[in-house]
Amino acid sequence: MQTIVSIPGIHCASCAALIKDVSGEFPSITSITVDIDTKKVVIDHDESFDMQKWTEEIESLNPTYKVRLSSH
Repeated sequence: MQTIVSIPGIHCASCAALIKDVSGEFPSITSITVDIDTKKVVIDHDESFDMQKWTEEIESLNPTYKVRLSSH
């Protein structure tokens, strides 16, 4: 399964590394790609992925991180 989100607050490589690091704590995530330029995050995961919990974790990292589902 794949979920694509937009996080407008992403602005540098450290942001991407932080999001990837936190995502590593979710065993249901098989891979994650963060594109700093487009602010898109592609999450490959299994059906047990808890999107709400992941969103809460990511948004708690930085007040500018607002996770929004992307249409593509």
